[in-house]
Parts: sequence; structure tokens; C-alpha cells
Amino acid sequence: MRRDPKVIIVDTRNASDYERDQIREIAEWKGSEPGQVARWVGKLAGPVDRAIRSALTEETVENALAEANRLAGKSLAGRSDDIPADLETADSAAQESRNWAVGYAAAGGAGAGAAGIVGLAVDIPFTITMALRAIRRIGADYGFRDEEEGDFAMRVLAVAAANSAREKEHAIAVIEKEAEPGASNIGASRSAVAKEGAVYATRSIAAAVARNLVGRKAAQAIPVVGAAIGAAASMSFLDDVCTAARRLYQERYLRDRAILEQSIG
Repeated sequence: MRRDPKVIIVDTRNASDYERDQIREIAEWKGSEPGQVARWVGKLAGPVDRAIRSALTEETVENALAEANRLAGKSLAGRSDDIPADLETADSAAQESRNWAVGYAAAGGAGAGAAGIVGLAVDIPFTITMALRAIRRIGADYGFRDEEEGDFAMRVLAVAAANSAREKEHAIAVIEKEAEPGASNIGASRSAVAKEGAVYATRSIAAAVARNLVGRKAAQAIPVVGAAIGAAASMSFLDDVCTAARRLYQERYLRDRAILEQSIG
């Protein structure tokens, strides 16, 4: 059942023309439903889907998430600590990070896809690691490099891996609630990375990621076309992840500079 579009009103008086365009795109992204790639690709696999899901348990994905998040933070070593002068500069850097992540994901997905079901045991952790590295790298492009960003990166992944409009709204609502301003709007979004009171535990995020990735990658088990499908599935997932990271970090960037006085939603 298709829902009526959500109307979002935002005060953009402090924004430049470019920032207004991006604020509109953030609002449109927040109000859109998750893509249907996972559902469509998953249907191709039919008979092998159950076997794959039993092999790739939520515990397996949870362990992969914890290790990937640890490695993602270390991957930022050596990157510039310069704060982007404006949103357009940050967006340009984020696009380069997106291209890097999607390219690596395509290569990894193709290799794993050629190996069929066996390849998924390596491909799922690899894809999760790439997703969290991409999120942290994009966050750094907007000036968010603190160690605590690992917690926010998990929130971003929860949004990107949402399997329904309701899951996406819930995941975004968690971020917005944790980013509610206190006495000052400047730096208010930093509270979004606080550990205490977090609604999303690693296990619940692992469940969403497991459903999303298995749905996309189940068709890798199909002979001959597995490599192509594996590459396409990895690319689509990383593209969703990078889009979510860009939009959510754009919003934090604008809130920290008082260009936005509250969350877009």
C-alpha cells in the first residue's frame, strides 16, 4: 500500500542556495521508502534462500559488525584533519569516498559471487566492513573523526539497512531523538553519538543488516550469473549506505553551524 508523501517544513533562512538545495534533498531522502533491490534480487534465489539464512545467523553478522566497526575507526589514520570550509567542499569529498567504496564492493562481490554459497561466508563480513569504513570515511569528510563516531556509524548503518519504510523511520527517529538540542544548537548533534540511552543495540542492527544483505545476495548461488549478481548486490548496498551517510552527516554539519536549528523531520 503506497503512503501519502510526508510534508516536511524547515527554516532555511540561514542557508545558502546550495545548502537549501541539499536540505531539500535530505528531506526527500528521509521521506522516501527503502529501495526494492533486496526484495527483487532475493526472489531470484528462492530455493536456496533458507539455507543461506541458516548459515548466516544474526550472531555471525553481529560479530562481523563489532569487528568491522573497530577496524573502520583505525582506517582513518593518516587522513587529513582539516575541517571542510563549506558544505559543497565536504560533499565533493564524500562523493569521492562513495566512488571508492562502491568500486571496492563491486570487485569483492564479483569474486565472492563466483564462488557461490561458499563465497557468502567471506563476502558478508567483507561487505559489512566496507560499509562501516565508508560511513566513517564520509563522516571524516564532514569533519566528524572522533573515536565516538563508531556509535553514530552504527546508527547510519541501521538506516541504510532498513527493510521497510517503518524500519527506516524508526532508525532515523533514534538519531533525531539523540540529537535534540540542549542549551545551544552549536554542536548539539554531537549528542547523537552518546552511548547512554541508545535505542539500537548491535544485535538489532545485525538483524536488519542480515535480512537486507541476504535478500540482496541470495542469488549469488545461481551458477554462471553469480559473479555479476554478487557485484550488483554489493554495489547497491554500498550505494545505499553511502547515501544514508552523506545525508545524515550533511544534516549534522548544518546543525553544528546553526544553519539548521533542528532536525529535518
